[in-house]
Amino acid sequence: MATGVRDHEAFYSELVARNRGLIDDRSQALLRRTRFVIAGCGSTGGACVMPLLRSGAERFVLLDPGTYELNNLNRQDSSFDEIGANKAAATAKRVLAVNRFASVDVHEEGVSPETIASVLAPGDVVVDAIDVTADEGVRAKIALHESACALRLIVLTAYDIATTQFVEVFDYRRVRKPLRGRVRPPVTSARVLKDLVPPLALPREIFAVLRARNADPSLPFPQLAMTSTLLGALVVPYVLRLLRSEPVRRRVRVDLNDELRPASHRWMQSLRRILELPGLWWDLRG
Repeated sequence: MATGVRDHEAFYSELVARNRGLIDDRSQALLRRTRFVIAGCGSTGGACVMPLLRSGAERFVLLDPGTYELNNLNRQDSSFDEIGANKAAATAKRVLAVNRFASVDVHEEGVSPETIASVLAPGDVVVDAIDVTADEGVRAKIALHESACALRLIVLTAYDIATTQFVEVFDYRRVRKPLRGRVRPPVTSARVLKDLVPPLALPREIFAVLRARNADPSLPFPQLAMTSTLLGALVVPYVLRLLRSEPVRRRVRVDLNDELRPASHRWMQSLRRILELPGLWWDLRG
């Protein structure tokens, strides 16, 4: 295939041909011209890339300092041959394997508090999938939101927690404080997670894990493919509504187990979760 503009247009038209009737021309144009900044290309961030790309997005900025490990393969869009490869660079190769005309800017250093302001640009849409299980990630997240707020960008944040995907949008075209001013000192991983993830977003299945990690912070945080990839199903309709300035729910919580439970079981599980939350919060106090 030639690389001229005409061939690019023909390629794009055929790529999105099956979108027609479901994604209107205006929405398709918005997807195509918007630059998507994916801050964290592992679990949730990585899950967003292909749905956006295959729906017609062509401009990406990918940031991740991490490399694939074998234990990432249970949930991340990677392969055995990519173990040891930088996540942002490997994701860029997958993007170009689908759309050779896509624009991909790779930052293997990840989100740096010192440079992130120079990476972002007016009109960007940011997917904040920064791992905040370590204090270094917390500093990167705060810097990302401060810079996005200054430029009045849209930022989607996501947390995969057991079988629950929790998403919050920070539309800095309207919100004037980074992270709505909810992050308070001391700025540590445990404190920031408490400030940003409301207690009622937590599924009961994660309570024992949180208690165990509170006693031994070196324990890994378990994550599942079914939850990580769920953000990919949500990101395109969420982004399109925001780009069209249509109303959206500021927070979305989807618990896959709840969706499958009969109504009576769901109600009982929800009640048990609410009743046990004060005990969990007491155990995790500090």
